[in-house]
Amino acid sequence: MTPFPKDRIRNIGIVAHIDAGKTTTSERFLYYTGQSHKLGEVHDGLAVMDFREDERDRGITISAAATTLAWRDHRINLIDTPGHVDFTAEVERALRVLDGAVVVFDGVEGVEPQSETVWHQADRYRVPRIAFINKMDRIGADFDAAVSGIEKRLGARAIPIQIPDGSAETFAGLVDLVEATHLTFDDDSLGRDVATGPIPPALAAESAARRAILIERLAELHEPLADLFLAEKPIAAEDVRAALRAVTIAGTAVPVLCGAALRNIGIQPLLDAVCWYLPSPTDRGAARGTHPKDGSEVVREPKDSAPFSALVFKIQASPAADLFYLRVYSGRLEAGDRAWNPRTGQKERLRRMLRMHADRGEAVDAVEAGDIVAVAALHRSISGDTLCDEAKPVVLEPIRFPSTVVSIAIEPKTASDRDRLAELIPRLQREDPTLQSSVDPETGQSLLSGMGELHLDVTLKRIEREFGIRLGFGKPRVSYRETVRAEAQGSATYQRQVGGEPLSARVRIRVAPLADQGTRTEVRDALAPGTIPSAYLPALRESVSNAADGGGLYGYPVTGVLATIEDAAFTESGQPEIAINSAASHAFREALRAAGPIVLEPYGRLEIRVPADYVGVVMKTLQQRRAVVTDTGFARDTAVIRGVAPIGEMFGFLTALRSHTQGRGSYMLEPLDYRPLPDNLTALHHDKLIG
Repeated sequence: MTPFPKDRIRNIGIVAHIDAGKTTTSERFLYYTGQSHKLGEVHDGLAVMDFREDERDRGITISAAATTLAWRDHRINLIDTPGHVDFTAEVERALRVLDGAVVVFDGVEGVEPQSETVWHQADRYRVPRIAFINKMDRIGADFDAAVSGIEKRLGARAIPIQIPDGSAETFAGLVDLVEATHLTFDDDSLGRDVATGPIPPALAAESAARRAILIERLAELHEPLADLFLAEKPIAAEDVRAALRAVTIAGTAVPVLCGAALRNIGIQPLLDAVCWYLPSPTDRGAARGTHPKDGSEVVREPKDSAPFSALVFKIQASPAADLFYLRVYSGRLEAGDRAWNPRTGQKERLRRMLRMHADRGEAVDAVEAGDIVAVAALHRSISGDTLCDEAKPVVLEPIRFPSTVVSIAIEPKTASDRDRLAELIPRLQREDPTLQSSVDPETGQSLLSGMGELHLDVTLKRIEREFGIRLGFGKPRVSYRETVRAEAQGSATYQRQVGGEPLSARVRIRVAPLADQGTRTEVRDALAPGTIPSAYLPALRESVSNAADGGGLYGYPVTGVLATIEDAAFTESGQPEIAINSAASHAFREALRAAGPIVLEPYGRLEIRVPADYVGVVMKTLQQRRAVVTDTGFARDTAVIRGVAPIGEMFGFLTALRSHTQGRGSYMLEPLDYRPLPDNLTALHHDKLIG
């Protein structure tokens, strides 16, 4: 592909709630830019971006897919992300490396639960975005209600730059408020031919009023436009576009467009908006990281001449060879060159570099600042690793992944399957950091943990289908945690004779609850200088961390606890590390016992949509499942019930909901936090309590 100036590169993602039309929009991007020569439809199982067999079978996006497009002298590196909450980690890693995003909303449903989740993920990484109100051709579509939802539920300043010409069966085109023109899309050419004309008289007054509001709202945010506005000078389309670009990149406003992707309406103007309003790598500015040795801030400008730095943000496992996706932030590297990994302290050779088009790769000779590419068969890197110039090292901000909430017991069918599974699981975990494996200490069964029932079901089916490993598995169960009620201390002494040499250590630890009960145990030391040699401190802290992760008094990982090492002593003979580690883990356990352990269960944010006639029976079912309803609203004949619920109580809820509503109900459950298990249910866990 021909090189593009940095200011003409757009690294963007398409994000949305499931079924908002995100992949359908991506497929139109491919078609109109010439990357594909026919329209691939999700409902036919022919979407280019949903290339995995399980994605085509289920009709949903499971794994983020990347491609590269050319549009109006710009190169667009596009990532299509999943919309289901179980695969939110795919969205997280994409937003970490993107410069901008298109957020797709259903014109009928408006802002939905996963819409909120991905919006706040984008907020966390300060990703500028534009909004696309899709499905304006559906009955019940309401453009103004969707815009209002963006402002009220997401807290964004939404600025419509288009309005629809009609809705549902009367939806005929768009009014471009920036250019003050009317756009229609030719059915015979599948929307490729766009006709631009004057605004119809029936829409003229409304369009003029809305354009005036557009300019007035922009003038509040953009000083050059405010000067023209206050001086009552003519304001051209170029002035409006310059203001829109400035406020979008600054994150102070969100341009809103509309269309109907399935009917091929509104896609080319959306591509134009990507080029006009979303930032280039140079607009986003320098990447900031830390020096691996002293933690000082390191800045990397998005220039080819700068020292090389890139982030591994995604790994795609396959029976042939794993692919490692990189976002290059600075510098230039040719195929076959080496880059240094600060985490491992080793170099990786980047032999084969590919510019991806869904499941196909186009070999490139070099990568430069602003590129998103895949590299085949790195040996020691994992998601979140930095690759850089060893002489000028940097560690870029890693990717934050949520904790797993659901587990399932798995059992390979044969000894051969067991051996192959043991080799495969670490590869799958490199690909998907939200996938965890462990062994049940009571039953000895292998446990696979993930973000939800669908996440685990997809993973198990993939292991069987793609890698040919036959499995048996049980029912899903939630992943519990432990924390403490109060502050307390505990101490322990280790004394043994090993190989004729005495080993002895004594450790005292104080534990206290943290405000966030779901965070990993934080370990500090308050030892007086010289209490023990400093060389032993890292191992001592790690022993306490391992004790917390390995399970508290109920056998569940300990979270939401501050553990402070207050005293330590040992005899310097034999291998003192053994004595220190043992004393530390026992002291931590004694401190937990004194502080009073609490079992925590995962909760999820719940949103249910049902016909209004069925609210009563659904509320009764929710009460039986310990759900707490916080809000009930009505949109036309549909009730929207919001609240929180224990995830473990919601297994099988979809089947019950469909039964109660004659198949007309739907719901979404998004992992939220961990909360104490009621005392009457904690009693069921007492058989696990370690004496």
